[in-house]
Amino acid sequence: VIFGSNPFQSLFGNVASSISNIQQQGMTTMSSDKISELQALTAKTLSSHNIGSWDDIRSSLESKQTPEERNFRSSLGKGYGKPSPLHKLRLFDESNKEEDVRVTLYRDSASWCPYCQKVWMTLEQKRIPYRIEKINMRCYGEKPASFMAVQPGGNIPVAIIDGVTYNQSNDIIFALEEQFPDHETLVPEDPKQRMKAQELLRLERKIFSVWMNWLTSGASSGRQRDNFISVLNEVEAELSATKGGFFLGERVSVVDMMFTPFLERIDSSMLFFKGFQIRVAPGESTNFPAVNRWFDAMETLESYQLTKSDHYTHCWDLPPQLGGCVSETGS
Repeated sequence: VIFGSNPFQSLFGNVASSISNIQQQGMTTMSSDKISELQALTAKTLSSHNIGSWDDIRSSLESKQTPEERNFRSSLGKGYGKPSPLHKLRLFDESNKEEDVRVTLYRDSASWCPYCQKVWMTLEQKRIPYRIEKINMRCYGEKPASFMAVQPGGNIPVAIIDGVTYNQSNDIIFALEEQFPDHETLVPEDPKQRMKAQELLRLERKIFSVWMNWLTSGASSGRQRDNFISVLNEVEAELSATKGGFFLGERVSVVDMMFTPFLERIDSSMLFFKGFQIRVAPGESTNFPAVNRWFDAMETLESYQLTKSDHYTHCWDLPPQLGGCVSETGS
């Protein structure tokens, strides 16, 4: 019955009723003429907004939605269709059965954790069915005893795969690669490409280190800035040398999964805290065109679209995780 009424009727009808009650109880100094004027205005507003009932609005909305949009809520429980951070169970499609799910991922509730992000992205990219258990990070609350029983150290992410517990993000990613060979391969098979991947993963640790040194340093940051730019130029050179948008060419690989969480956070934090811009709008000049192309390539992937955050979030979520970030004078 509620949905059968005009939505404005209940809103403005309550206004008119309130005006009348106030007048009757002597709670206003407005004249009767003024109150009558307000009531007339209310009636006029109602008559000029004949938009139908809530059911009419619902029908209008559904007529404009795609089948996927109409089925979004009903698909959440099983995790069908496009990825969503609301999924607690992710089956991808009806070919996968809930009883056959072999992976449970414990990730942070707010999607702040970079280590959780790369595991989450890997599961999505490889389309491995999984369950999600959300656990808060230490910087915003105590962890439940049930999780501490699984991971006494309290660190996330944690994954249970076929009953075996893995408590390091890189271990989880390589376990997924080994134990689900029928899914998309992210580790290159070519020996030369494997060696190149190892080299690039060392570079990922290197850019992480110089970023952290500059971002958290309270001392004169000239040297930290120079070190950071030098290593970022190495990343730029590696991406410039590939034929595709990703680190190993035209296909996404485990290297991209490892770089993504930190390049995303580097881009946000360097702009906000240091005034150092990496990502630019299309068509703008930049010293890092290959890094920008890499971001563009990553944003074509649903696995990244699901897990990526934004500048505002990172600039607020990094300080509590790192114990503080230091702003550059004038940034």
